Amino acid sequence: MKRRIGWIVGCLLAGGLGLQAQNRLDEQGRKTGAWVVEYPNGKTRYTATFREGRPVGEMLRYDEKGALQARMMFGEDGTRNYTHMYYRNKQTAAEGWYVGQEKDSVWTYYSEFDGSVRFREPYIAGKRWGTVVHYFQSGLVSEELDYAEDVRHGTWRQYHTDGSLRLTGHYDRDRLDGPYAVYYPDSTLKVEGQYLGDKAHGQWRYYDEDGTELYTIEFREGNATDQKRYLEMMQDSLDRMIPPGEPLETTPDDPGSFLPGGMPPVRKP
Repeated sequence: MKRRIGWIVGCLLAGGLGLQAQNRLDEQGRKTGAWVVEYPNGKTRYTATFREGRPVGEMLRYDEKGALQARMMFGEDGTRNYTHMYYRNKQTAAEGWYVGQEKDSVWTYYSEFDGSVRFREPYIAGKRWGTVVHYFQSGLVSEELDYAEDVRHGTWRQYHTDGSLRLTGHYDRDRLDGPYAVYYPDSTLKVEGQYLGDKAHGQWRYYDEDGTELYTIEFREGNATDQKRYLEMMQDSLDRMIPPGEPLETTPDDPGSFLPGGMPPVRKP
């Protein structure tokens, strides 16, 4: 019995020492050693090791239900860490570098369902700089779009599922500006024109699958100079491309792949 009581007392003392050994502050009031921080419901919020108030080594962060949200690996100085983020199903959601609390270098994002890479974004000091690349489930590139200071600026390209070019355009400080073209899957030109200050401007030409020019429409700051001709082309394009009764799907980031000018096509009843 004495041995059993001694064992219980020893366990209690060890537990008390363990609690004292974590969540400590140094003489300057900085976190030091092992830390375990909890939510009000008692679930672990994060576990980490600190040195002079900065995390070192591995930090694990959890949501209020106990699911792992992020695994962060810190260097010796505690200012830079490589982070893996997770979905609730434990699949990796994203990974990349943080410097302080800002994203840095290339971040990769994954599908929650099959783990395939969905897109990659380059960062400098928390802002997107460089080419953001999106991918099809197959792994082929679906879109490339240049950024500067976290806004679209530079070349924009989209691709068909077989890898052939679908669209080319150009952004100037988040506004479409310059030549714009859309292609059929066999690389035949489908639409070509110009944007000026995010609006269709000048002559826009539309072609059939065999390369035959169907329409030429003149635009001024997003408006067709010949509205009757524009509406005729719009209805004809709908009849050619969309069987009667099917809904029309438009993409806000693809203003010219079907028609320019900011006016969404509308099927008459």
